[in-house]
Amino acid sequence: MTGTILASVVGNRLHAIAERMADAMLRSCRSAAFQSRDFVTGIFDADGAWIATKDFIPVLAGSLPSAYEGVLAKFAGDVGEGDVFVLNDPYHGNNHPPDVTVLKPVFHRGVLRFWTATKGHHADVGGGGEIGYNPGARDCYEDALRIPPVRLYRGGERQDDVWDLILLNLRLRDAVEGDLHCQIGAASIGERELLAMLDAFGVEPVLEAVRIQLAASARHMRAEIARWPDGTYEAVRHLDDGGEHHREPIAVRLALTVAGDRAVFDFTASDPQVVGYANSTRANTVASTLLALFGVTDPAQRRDGGALAAVEIRTRPGTITHAVEPAATTLCTITACEAIVETVWLALSRADPAITHAGWCRGYAFAAVGVDERTGRAFGATGALKGGSGAVLGFDGWDAIGPPVAMGGGREVDVELHELGAPATVLEQGFATDSAGAGRWRGGLGGYSRWRIDQDGVRVVCIGSGALEQTVPYGLAGGLAAPANRSVVRHRDGRVTVPRTNSTLVLGRGDVIEIHTSGGGGYGDPRERSRAAVRADVRDGLVSEAAARDVYGLTRRVWGTAPSQETGPDTALTADTTDRSIP
Repeated sequence: MTGTILASVVGNRLHAIAERMADAMLRSCRSAAFQSRDFVTGIFDADGAWIATKDFIPVLAGSLPSAYEGVLAKFAGDVGEGDVFVLNDPYHGNNHPPDVTVLKPVFHRGVLRFWTATKGHHADVGGGGEIGYNPGARDCYEDALRIPPVRLYRGGERQDDVWDLILLNLRLRDAVEGDLHCQIGAASIGERELLAMLDAFGVEPVLEAVRIQLAASARHMRAEIARWPDGTYEAVRHLDDGGEHHREPIAVRLALTVAGDRAVFDFTASDPQVVGYANSTRANTVASTLLALFGVTDPAQRRDGGALAAVEIRTRPGTITHAVEPAATTLCTITACEAIVETVWLALSRADPAITHAGWCRGYAFAAVGVDERTGRAFGATGALKGGSGAVLGFDGWDAIGPPVAMGGGREVDVELHELGAPATVLEQGFATDSAGAGRWRGGLGGYSRWRIDQDGVRVVCIGSGALEQTVPYGLAGGLAAPANRSVVRHRDGRVTVPRTNSTLVLGRGDVIEIHTSGGGGYGDPRERSRAAVRADVRDGLVSEAAARDVYGLTRRVWGTAPSQETGPDTALTADTTDRSIP
């Protein structure tokens, strides 16, 4: 084979190996989080270049290089065949504590050639939180158990002292132990497949193919950036809050400079880090920026280290986008990531809205923990139907796809598994009418979910963002914003309470949690949407007849707000006598 042909074959095989690792994790995992695909797999070469990934949750994948650097910073020169390393500490290369990284070196005939990596959100990482989330955390010590880079296996032998130190600090020990074995097994499958590839093609041809692949990926990304108009574009987006100790919105500020085929993402003007659990590590900020970048470039662009050559990401230590020890960080892969992604997409819209998205839904869910009366064992569960994505030029958003942190890679937890694993009954869930931002192309639909608590003393935490006016999914090019996330708790005694985001409450038997997730923002003037599309949306229950008439031209109101008197005599807005009823 010539070099370019072999590079294509090797590149596809590396991706297939990462996919096979992910498939092994999905088939052998223990927790509901892993069952919903809240994990990624990856491959590095011996020099630390990121060369392949299966990124169900892209924000996890983008921080894998930082985890590799954290392990090498401690163990460089002390790595042997059969070793396995683990870490979750946000100040030693990880993004946030619940995402535990496993790294395994791959030796071929005694020489280190590759690394396999797996990373997933674990059901329990200690600390004072629920399912890893502690809205009351003031620092990293209250946030979670911190695991710096340590060796779980040495020469193929399990290090029981390290295992015990980790597992004895957890409530959901069985789930975490099972998922760690799942990760290690998947890393070993990747090792086996990589060794087979080296035997099949030879070491030097494979390594040369990897170099060609990374160079091609860099050229591809530079060509994508070169399509953007040169200039500096600014954007600001907010987090709702930082948890129980910081109840004010927090600003992420971006100055994006495009010059030819290079782009600089400058977050240095962002707000200071806060006392609370929403601070972003630099690893998470880098991963979030890459997620946003890959979301607006060619889908064929390989998500690997080569793509990073055309990008510079600037942060300032001590800010919300580059927290320093001892800041708590558990929420950063949700709310901070979402705000970072939105600043990138919104900044790009200043250059040309046609190359980016309207705002997506933000993550919003409830996590519950306790001891199940049915089994006497600890449980942990989350619940809420995912929200919708933002519309783009020419297309409506995706319904119930989830927030941009996953880009559609996650999936809903099976209702039966949810009820089997926790004392709660899912009463109802589905798409929510009028939950998307209107536009010529409307946003994707959000959802609603109602679940009943079936025993007393269940601790529940409301996780997420998007409940404030300044954090709802924004519209583009005249499109409208989507409604806010919201929830209510209907207590058995008739009381109704409205939980704040990032707060903890205790619920009892018969209490019902009702969760409404937002859709995505709209793109383009709603008055330009085709009548056929409006009729279809009403017929399918996605848009109410009243909203369709108000938004799409039957009156001078747009979702209850009168347009400017300067509006011209657009026939789609004029209140004429034409029969515009919707069958």
